[in-house]
Amino acid sequence: MLTLLVNPAAGGGRAQRRAHALHAALLRHRVGDVSLVHTTQRGDERRLAAEATGRGARLLVVVGGDGSVHHAARGLLEAGGTLPLAIVAGGTGNDFVKSLDAPAHDVDAMAARIAQALTAKTLTTQMLTTDAHGGASPLRRIDVGVIDDVPFVNAAGMGFDVVVLERMTQHAAGAAGSRTIGGGTVAYVSTALGALFGYPGFDATLSVHDAPATPTSRRHLLTVFANGRCFGGAFRIAPTAHLHDGLLDIVDIGALSSGARLGVFARATRGAHLGHGAVTHARTAHTTVTCAEPPAFEADGELYRARDRVVQVTVRPGALTVLG
Repeated sequence: MLTLLVNPAAGGGRAQRRAHALHAALLRHRVGDVSLVHTTQRGDERRLAAEATGRGARLLVVVGGDGSVHHAARGLLEAGGTLPLAIVAGGTGNDFVKSLDAPAHDVDAMAARIAQALTAKTLTTQMLTTDAHGGASPLRRIDVGVIDDVPFVNAAGMGFDVVVLERMTQHAAGAAGSRTIGGGTVAYVSTALGALFGYPGFDATLSVHDAPATPTSRRHLLTVFANGRCFGGAFRIAPTAHLHDGLLDIVDIGALSSGARLGVFARATRGAHLGHGAVTHARTAHTTVTCAEPPAFEADGELYRARDRVVQVTVRPGALTVLG
């Protein structure tokens, strides 16, 4: 059995349309045992993913954006991490799938890959499975980052990105005085530009445990802990990141002058910012962030508040199986 999990609100209704198209494509590829479930409120994916595991599903297909994938992954991990995950892009930024070797925007191609995976002898081996005909299955084991005990599949961050997401949340709720336009990537970029020159940065000590030469204590504009390469819809924030190397890429941007910020962010759209003097880059399995008070952070674009002023960021190698 395959569970098709849909966030009907994702992408302004795009996810719902793609879910119907995917279901039809699965039938064309002779995948008929499909259980279709919908979210009704934020974070429902976490519960529904765990329930799919309990029902004995062989594959969970999420049709939605990065937030949907985030919550579904949390549910899968809490249920033991044995159920493989496939993703059909139905959100707006869809950052995580940019690091996967999967045609996540092509419904028919994804249906073919799902059908191939379901013919495998097993869907839970370490790296590649073998299908019923002796060929390679497109399943992969990937790492999962963890920040303050919150797992993330793509990236987590502190500082500027949190401010942008907070403003976007206010905009989505119809807050008076919002200066963003549109939705999705357009809203993120326009909100980022509005916040770029006014945000003062945050003070923290960053201890990268296996890169002691990395500058640790300063004012930061943005600190990203990246498992995947892309971030914010438009930025290649960690162009050297890999989903299966047992490490996170730490990209830390110091609190630049207002005039220098736009240039760094423009370079980040093509992944050329790592050579800038205000940008520190390290690859590590464990980072400690110490702030004056419990900081806000985001994980895969979802907002959280840390439980304490000292925050641990680690990685769980090969914790999740995905269709890649």
